[in-house]
Amino acid sequence: MSFTNATLEDNSTSSKDGRPSIHPQMEQIVFPYLSVRSETFRGLEKLRSEGWKSTKGDNHFKQQRKQADEADERTKHFFFESMQKIGIQLQAATGVLVLPCENPQVLDLCMAPGGYTASALRYNPHASVSAISLPTALGGHEVLVSKQYLEHRIDLRYLDITMLAAEFSIEEIPIDHPDAADFLTERPFHGTSFDLVFCDGQVLRTHAAHRSDYREKNEATRLTCSQLILAMQRVKTGGTLVMLLHKVEAWDTMELLRTLDKIANIQLFKPTKSHATRGSFYLVAKNIQPNKAEAKSAVKGWKERWKAVTFPVARIEDSEDALASTHSDEQSKELSGLLEDFGERLIELGEPVWQIQKDALGRAPWLQKKREMVAIC
Repeated sequence: MSFTNATLEDNSTSSKDGRPSIHPQMEQIVFPYLSVRSETFRGLEKLRSEGWKSTKGDNHFKQQRKQADEADERTKHFFFESMQKIGIQLQAATGVLVLPCENPQVLDLCMAPGGYTASALRYNPHASVSAISLPTALGGHEVLVSKQYLEHRIDLRYLDITMLAAEFSIEEIPIDHPDAADFLTERPFHGTSFDLVFCDGQVLRTHAAHRSDYREKNEATRLTCSQLILAMQRVKTGGTLVMLLHKVEAWDTMELLRTLDKIANIQLFKPTKSHATRGSFYLVAKNIQPNKAEAKSAVKGWKERWKAVTFPVARIEDSEDALASTHSDEQSKELSGLLEDFGERLIELGEPVWQIQKDALGRAPWLQKKREMVAIC
């Protein structure tokens, strides 16, 4: 997996019209491919372009980010309850939360505030949950799951999941590494296999003050790889993965979907309210076969990628090229091959997600008012 576009999107600058800078191959290859074949994607891109030019839209999302970063108690509980509502929608759409075994084991990576753990326990009265969450002292969210659950049904470890060096097959840490003392040798829940794994981690702005400078550009890739490695090394054969992703058409997302489509039965789920105007959605992968050759190859690749963006700290000035080391012609060939191999399936998976975002943006106040002004003129 290349993960080339992950960092470019997560850390992109804006163009003059406010639209995030996009990898040239995405504009030259992916967008035309999808626009010709999917009316839904074509309509969504039109609305996105309008939205990127809207100051009111910008202010809307800035306010959402501010609320998330500076949440008071009421807002924290609102987000916690919203996650549980998403859990109800997720179950209704996919049936993924009702586990058929007698005493199911659930793993929740990047748990806080814990809405998905609460949902899993509600649907499975005899389930046990193992969880990892970033400590609040490092900018992590507060865990809001009930005390009764925490005491009797949840084994919660507070740590930075991106620092599990031993889990990622790193045997020796350079002594001059800025985080040398912070890498972890433990392997959480090693020896336990899980029926259901949640990967809901996002790079937190509240964590930025606690991260070394070298991590900033590629932290999204470090977090994605960390979750995937741990998930694939803990999930049972036949188990299920639920993972938060962003933009079906992003290069890293397409690569991941193609990989998991080979080792699991996958579908995409997008909440109709909480995530509606954004590009975020959930990958649901059922009947995972972690021992297949494709799965083992994927884990090896994720470990290599995590290592590549964690240890080249002596070359920070070259970090822009860390995830784009191949020549642009080779990248174009790789991307064209991905679409030739997986393009039709990608559209099949992506259209319901794009449609929900398209409908939501079509109702967005900052776009409706703009159209009204155009109509008046």
